[in-house]
Amino acid sequence: MTWSTERVTLAIGPANYAGQAYHWAVAAQRHRGVPATSFAFDLAPPGRRRHGDFRFPVHHRVPAHRLTTPWGRAVRLSRALRTATHVAVDGFLPLSGPDLEADLRGLVGQGRRLALIAHGTEVRDPEAHRDRLPFSYYADADRGWVDAVRRAAGNRALATRLGLPVFVSTPDLLLDLQSATWLPVTVDPRPWSTARPALAGGGPPVVLHRPSRSLPPIKGTELVDPILRDLAARGLIRYLRPESVPHDAMPALVAQADVVVDQILTGSYGVAAVEGLAAGRLVVGYVCPATRALMPEDPPVVDAPPSTFGEVMRRIVADPESFARRAAQGPRFVRRWHDGRTAAAVLAPFCGVTAAETAATAGGGQSPSTTINVKTR
Repeated sequence: MTWSTERVTLAIGPANYAGQAYHWAVAAQRHRGVPATSFAFDLAPPGRRRHGDFRFPVHHRVPAHRLTTPWGRAVRLSRALRTATHVAVDGFLPLSGPDLEADLRGLVGQGRRLALIAHGTEVRDPEAHRDRLPFSYYADADRGWVDAVRRAAGNRALATRLGLPVFVSTPDLLLDLQSATWLPVTVDPRPWSTARPALAGGGPPVVLHRPSRSLPPIKGTELVDPILRDLAARGLIRYLRPESVPHDAMPALVAQADVVVDQILTGSYGVAAVEGLAAGRLVVGYVCPATRALMPEDPPVVDAPPSTFGEVMRRIVADPESFARRAAQGPRFVRRWHDGRTAAAVLAPFCGVTAAETAATAGGGQSPSTTINVKTR
């Protein structure tokens, strides 16, 4: 069925990890003329939030289960979805209770078009991940790993059973859900832009690494931190290791750095890496060969798996000029794939928006042909 943009309204939520539901909704409206909003669960009651706002932007906030009555929650959720003809359920999270499938069937019964969005552990196959990466963060996971296996398998089965479109925010997840479509993580490049090029100061490079906060720790902080501390103690780098920073303070922090060390245990890259690339910083992480093979363009992320991380960092210290050229590729890569235009093009077919309508409403940008589907490669 083809919908007119005059009738379509898109809602994306409730996970909104790193503000992605919000940025995708803004992109759909800005670049494809699709009226769109985002919604997310508010996990902290007013008056109990920490100093500084650690929340990401969102159009509608819905109280979490423990903060309101089921009736009050349903009312707030219905307001967020009131005009939505299309709903992209973000993070495989249930909307009104413990049963995601019941929520999805209820929305379908209301005549809404649905899609699912996955970000990682919701659908990632831990066993396959360990097979691809001997140093996978699942390798040292505790008993919760078994639960992760069951949960991810259940979510993959749910997506297949319901036959809904599935989007994944990182390209490596196409290895776990081959029928899915890549919906690139999206950032606004403007706050991250900086006039100072990376690795051009002449002194020791400034290296930024934000420690893992998730369990299991997926970034590999326990592996990279001792190496970075040693390099700093020897005067070879300056090491920035913030424990907790509100997101609106991150652009200024990243601007101070020359090198951003991201995750090295997942075999892919996410929002933090894209933000570093947008700032023209040298991003060190690990995008495994199987993931790079799916990409339409090689991301300018410097690969540093655990076995060679120290060696890679020493090469950067020894030859900053060569790596500065790599860092300079980041902003262009982000503009091409992660500034919202490609994400909007990916969402347009789900919304049933015709090519003529997108041409009339979009100010240029990538075409839907930039989507990636493993089955077609």
